[in-house]
Amino acid sequence: MQPPLPARRQAQPTGVIETLSAGYAALNRHLWVLILPVVVDLLLWLGPHVSVSPLVDPAVTHATEWTRQVALGPRRGARTGQVATSLDDTRQWLIGHADDLNALDLLVWGPLGLPSAAADASPTSELRFVTAWPQGLGILGASLAGGLLLGAWFYSGLAAASTGARLDPLRAGRRAPRAVLRVLGLVGALLGVGLLLGLPVVLLVAFTALVSPPVAVLGSLLLGVALLLAALHLFFAVPAIVVSNVGPLAAIQRSVGLVRRHRWPSLALIGLTWLILAGMARVWDLLAGNLVAPYGTALGIVGNAYIASGLIAAGMIFYSERVQAVEHP
Repeated sequence: MQPPLPARRQAQPTGVIETLSAGYAALNRHLWVLILPVVVDLLLWLGPHVSVSPLVDPAVTHATEWTRQVALGPRRGARTGQVATSLDDTRQWLIGHADDLNALDLLVWGPLGLPSAAADASPTSELRFVTAWPQGLGILGASLAGGLLLGAWFYSGLAAASTGARLDPLRAGRRAPRAVLRVLGLVGALLGVGLLLGLPVVLLVAFTALVSPPVAVLGSLLLGVALLLAALHLFFAVPAIVVSNVGPLAAIQRSVGLVRRHRWPSLALIGLTWLILAGMARVWDLLAGNLVAPYGTALGIVGNAYIASGLIAAGMIFYSERVQAVEHP
């Protein structure tokens, strides 16, 4: 008599293209998650454009003067003159682009940022300037906190969709605060490691630029490669938090382990995700510029929310399938 087969046999992880298709299939079962990025994008597009340039200008000027005194001191020479000119050019560039930044864009920035096509669009209303630090910090803090909560709500809904679970919007919203705390812990851990390991390297490259610019360029290139490798290995850290409900350190461990075990499929999925997002961003810009207003921008907002959300869901499915294959071989 043959022994009974297990009640549930783990399927082999699907390929990258099949995973992308599965991501959109999962999104179609939970279309309510699109409400969050669409509503926030409409706010950024039609709402006020809050500029903190009156606060940025003096802060950047003071920072430039402090950097000049610390890095150059009383020394004079052609090399120091070039560095001083670079500092002034950087200051002018930052001040010149300060008006283009909307403080409310923090709603879609960060590790839990909502997909947005309106954050880079031209403002449709007049600028509203913030001239007091308490008011400016309050707006920035509220935007950042609101963006984290809305993003965690959005990611929790997508996580349920990617795993086939039934999760209504209210239950997904109740999971958001815990996800925010764990993602903040993840950011804190990465910042701590970055300060411990990366800050000495950055300072070394910066001071090397004063002596030997070619060596500094090589050091900057190596630093950029290191940052790219870190970003690739941490790509699945946030999905690990919202899908597996684990803490920051476990999320880092799972993400790094997944990329190492499935190097080429992971790189293919990450590369396709970045390529599709970059290509579709150009499409939304063309729609906004060629279609009669406001239909082009509105179509870009809805289309970007759908395309980006499906890609995020695909990443979660890619993660969950391979983690289950390891935990339940």
